[in-house]
Amino acid sequence: MKEGICLLTKSEISLILDWKEPQIIDMMEQAYVDHSNGKSVLPQSVFIRFPVNQANRIIGLPAYLGGNVDAAGIKWISSFPDNIHHGLERASAVLLLNNLEDGYIKAILESSVISAKRTAASAALAAKLMHTTIDEEIAGIVGCGRINQEVLRFLKAVFKKLKKVVVFDTSRERANSFIDKARSDGISFSIASTIVDLFSESPLISFATTAGTPYLFNPSILHSNSTILGISLRDLSPEIILAGDNIVDDIEHVFRENTSIHLTEKIVSDRSFVRCSISEIITNHQPRRVDGKASIFSPFGLGVLDVALGNYLYMYAKENNIGITINNFYD
Repeated sequence: MKEGICLLTKSEISLILDWKEPQIIDMMEQAYVDHSNGKSVLPQSVFIRFPVNQANRIIGLPAYLGGNVDAAGIKWISSFPDNIHHGLERASAVLLLNNLEDGYIKAILESSVISAKRTAASAALAAKLMHTTIDEEIAGIVGCGRINQEVLRFLKAVFKKLKKVVVFDTSRERANSFIDKARSDGISFSIASTIVDLFSESPLISFATTAGTPYLFNPSILHSNSTILGISLRDLSPEIILAGDNIVDDIEHVFRENTSIHLTEKIVSDRSFVRCSISEIITNHQPRRVDGKASIFSPFGLGVLDVALGNYLYMYAKENNIGITINNFYD
């Protein structure tokens, strides 16, 4: 008899993943290593953009990850930035997992939570590997939305001595709302007047904005001890990229869709300004930092991370009888 489809909602997924930051970071680390060792199939992500509003997009991320995961699927995620002005989340997503014996869908998972947590976990992993000290006490946040809320949660799991967070957002209201949601015992918050001020205060900075084109152009904002988590990919100008030590998640994926890395390649007609992938640092094939340069992590976002975390959720749900089973979907 055909096995039913496991359906997991946002609230169920949030409950399963709550307080599991260290475990999720470990999953992302192993996924990067397995991917770099050829245990994956990762086609290029597919982008749908709309003639009327270029800011809106829908992205398909198909992937297979082997190793201990041995799962395949696709994340279908939309990003509609104006949603935040209407009380809606910017991103909505679903993850489909296939049964590898017959190809039928085995799970349908709400994926905005999966996407946010895998993104934040990969950023925290990069910070742990690349930053100058694990005893960092100050973090900077640029863009006060859902992703950076998760990033901060994961950074706190890595940097145990974190005690101050400096935030910046073009909307003061969003900055205040971020602080209200993120308040934590032992951590103080402040709002920077400018991004330049934020760079002066914090050596560890996470960018998660809706910027479509670079808006920071002066390399002098970089400091040799800076670590920049460029999650939103399009905040930094080529001048800044060229002044930093650049680490990516996958070289073949990040050089597209007018990311800051892609724009830099268009100018210099070369890719040598990217030193290595994060997996090369994980496996000690490359040093963590280059002396005298700010470290910049530019993760395009890999579907193997979604599949790894999604398959964990599927297995956990099956073992603990969580979610809804759809038995007649194909009837």
